[in-house]
Amino acid sequence: MRYSFVVPIYGDGALARDFCVELENVFAKHLDVEDISHDLELIFVDDGSRNDSAAIVKKTCDEFSFAKLIVLSRNFGQHIAISAGYRHARGQYVGMLNVDQEDPPDQLLVLLAPLEKGDFDIVGGLYERRDVPLLAKATSYLFNLVLNRLTGYDAPVNTSTARIMNRRFLDAYNSLVERSRFIPGLELWLGFRYGRVRVNHQGRKVGKSSYNFRRRLRMAQDAVISFSDFPLKMTVKFGFVVVSIGLLLLLALLIDKLFFRDFLPGYVSTITTVVFLGGIQVLVTGVACLYIGRILAEVQGRPLFVVRETFGDLAEPIASLPLTPQRPAGKPRDHEPSEDSRGLPR
Repeated sequence: MRYSFVVPIYGDGALARDFCVELENVFAKHLDVEDISHDLELIFVDDGSRNDSAAIVKKTCDEFSFAKLIVLSRNFGQHIAISAGYRHARGQYVGMLNVDQEDPPDQLLVLLAPLEKGDFDIVGGLYERRDVPLLAKATSYLFNLVLNRLTGYDAPVNTSTARIMNRRFLDAYNSLVERSRFIPGLELWLGFRYGRVRVNHQGRKVGKSSYNFRRRLRMAQDAVISFSDFPLKMTVKFGFVVVSIGLLLLLALLIDKLFFRDFLPGYVSTITTVVFLGGIQVLVTGVACLYIGRILAEVQGRPLFVVRETFGDLAEPIASLPLTPQRPAGKPRDHEPSEDSRGLPR
């Protein structure tokens, strides 16, 4: 298989057929063949849609031999759904894009060109302009700007959803084991040669995006917690500031009492101070609990996703394996001290 493309579905299965028609037209011309199923597979991943999207996509798969379907048992989130498709993909080049065609399928050829030349391991798109409402454009810009500031990455703020990677990069991605997935951050963390090219954007043909402000805010929170300890550092710094202010106020009260007047604290000032410091404690504890909750989710060891059913000739899923080979148990490295029968260093 030469190309594999993963498309997440959440309630928008009605768009699948038009997407298949457009993709087939683009790649039939690109490959100069009538039947693209020998060179290309399209993997839809239904992420627990609450309507009949899975049934609609099944009919689409019956009509288009290159289309396949993975139905997850519930809604796991878009980035996990994409990861499920990646583990079933068997193409030499693997990409993802959305079914709404805001990234038109013909732009995949623009992304493929530098990748097939061997210039990069993964290629993403950069929008020259986006045909979306001003609020969505502003929140996306702000999200990328804040994420870069908190994580230290340098991702452009006008990146597209569509991306294509080679097999080497995909194998590295499939080796990742964490459950908290923010794909753009993981791609940057992996390194490799990341290229970006200019692509076109078009408005949705039908319906509207399910990524409202609340879901964007939740994704931003997950991304920051997954890739940065900045909130923890800020709470520590803020704690120092509060303590410093408290010490200065205490010093001012002592000076006032010893040299000027016998100051008697009032009820309002006492309650205000208690409430303020209590709020700071709750804030710091809450930030720490977010990280502790993330640790709990990781150590539980539950699978990343659960597949309810598949439709079409799908490859067996690729297990998530470590990138580095594992040494045999009980055989220490040369630079490591050996242990006795009690597990203590000799």
